[in-house]
Order: sequence, then structure tokens, then C-alpha cells
Amino acid sequence: MRIKLISPDGIGGVIAIILGFLSIYESIRLYPYSQKLLTGDHTFPGLLGILLVIAGLFLVIKQKRKEDNESILPKGRTGFIMLASIVILFIYCFLIEFIGYFFSTLLAFVFLIKLIGNYRWVFSGVMAAVLTTLLYLLFIVLLKTPFPSINLPF
Repeated sequence: MRIKLISPDGIGGVIAIILGFLSIYESIRLYPYSQKLLTGDHTFPGLLGILLVIAGLFLVIKQKRKEDNESILPKGRTGFIMLASIVILFIYCFLIEFIGYFFSTLLAFVFLIKLIGNYRWVFSGVMAAVLTTLLYLLFIVLLKTPFPSINLPF
């Protein structure tokens, strides 16, 4: 069995292993602050790190079933959707500071639902309003998480 690290799966596997070890290191660093082995701030990073290392190892040693000469990057509509989604999320990160969490999330949801799901604008708007309201109620009202709000100059 020949291991080929140059393939996209091999590169992703190596990155997953590195991130897994970083997460395990952070878990070990947080362990002294815990009271028990399975409770505390170290538990989730440790579990996540172990899963990332295992998944990365599977990707690295996985045999390729057939030789595909396909390019790594998608083309056509799939490539456009992926690129446009990234652009929308970057714009969302920029807008959240200026128009606040609720309105920027609403706009991002509308465009992402329209782009990815190819639904009508009205349906995208209604679904975006419902999802944004549910997230607002969950995080801001119930969990009392401080999110950015509108910064008005007056």
C-alpha cells in the first residue's frame, strides 16, 4: 500500500492531524483547572483533538480506489456557489460591526438561501427571518450572549 500525501485527502488529513494535536495540547494545558477527568474545560478540546487525529489518519492512509485526473477545484455552478458563499460570509463579517447582528445575519441568510437552495426571493426572505429570529431568541434572549448591535451616530 502506497501512501500519497499530495492528494487532497492526504493534505486534509495532515492538516486535521496537526489541528488535532494542537487541540489535545490545549486540553492538556487546561487539565490542571479541572476537578475531574471527564468534567471541565479540557474535555471538549481533548475529545475533538482525538477525533481529528483519528479522522486525519484515516484520510492519510486511505487507498485511492481509482486514479482520477480531475482538478482539485470545482468548476461551473458548484465553483460559483462556493466562491459566492465565501464572499457573502466575508461581507457578513464586515457588516456585523456596522449594522449589528440581527440585520447582517438576516441579509446573509437571504443571500445564502437564495444562492445555495435556489429558492425564490420571498421564500428566502421568510426563511431567513425565521432562522434569524430563532437564533436571536436562543443566543441573545435565552443565553444572554452579547452580540454586536447597530452603531448609530446620534
